[in-house]
Amino acid sequence: METALNYLDDKVMFVSTDEQKMKTRLSKLASQYPQECVITVRPEDNDGCMNAKLPAGWLKIYPPPKREYTEEQKEALRKRTQKMLAVRKQKEGR
Repeated sequence: METALNYLDDKVMFVSTDEQKMKTRLSKLASQYPQECVITVRPEDNDGCMNAKLPAGWLKIYPPPKREYTEEQKEALRKRTQKMLAVRKQKEGR
């Protein structure tokens, strides 16, 4: 999986990606902002890789949020996860 960014100048960048999350995000942006975000190559025409042109200022890089849980919250998360896995196994007939 790969996403590449190429800058035409300070205002325009080109994105090439085969990551589904990024393709979905670019498709949504293109439908919401058709003047700014233009899909130049669709995945179905390019072996699953999408190319798009969009404003260079839209690039943001940030770390994920840090989450600190209490012991009670951790235990509640464990129980929910175990319950979810049990339901999934039951549906799959295990």
